[in-house]
Amino acid sequence: MKYLFCLLFLIIIGCNKNKVESENSLINKNSEEKKIPYKEFLASINKKSKEEKEKYLFKFINYDIPNYWTSTPWSFNGTSREPQKRSIACGYFITNTLTDFGFDINRTYLAQQASSVMIKKLCKDVKYFTKRQDLDKYILSKDKNQIYIVGLDFHTGFITRENKDTYFIHSNYIKNKGVVKEFTQTSQALNASKTFMIGTLNY
Repeated sequence: MKYLFCLLFLIIIGCNKNKVESENSLINKNSEEKKIPYKEFLASINKKSKEEKEKYLFKFINYDIPNYWTSTPWSFNGTSREPQKRSIACGYFITNTLTDFGFDINRTYLAQQASSVMIKKLCKDVKYFTKRQDLDKYILSKDKNQIYIVGLDFHTGFITRENKDTYFIHSNYIKNKGVVKEFTQTSQALNASKTFMIGTLNY
């Protein structure tokens, strides 16, 4: 009976792991579109009017950034300005990509501060939670197609909500994995945190 229980346990763990890998593969597959060089892409973005950019911002963060930056490695001192070249720290991932879009910010200063400084500077409706489930409830109570910046115990990244699915887009420090777009429910980095500060990105 003991061995049967262990076998069932291993099967369940294996199924859950395959499910997570399958979900993350689907996210990455959905992000894969034919790409023009990053600098050309940014030039096309910056030809848009302010009103056009406001409408485009969600697509930029939720689709374009993962499309270009996924798998760019993380390092504590990473400051890369171009995807797939060198490495990128979590704070610089946010400020560099927002600067690329056209945000007029002091990207170096904000990237080096606590995430709370960046969130207060760039976001509205700033909230603070100590329970993971309260964070989920808050995001799902808001409108879809929203972009948030979240500050964790020692980490930061974007959260996006598309319909009922929520994603964590960040430069993942775990095993130096680097830039990923993953479901919030299965994100190790997000679920490891004890504190959550979140604000709605304001452009």
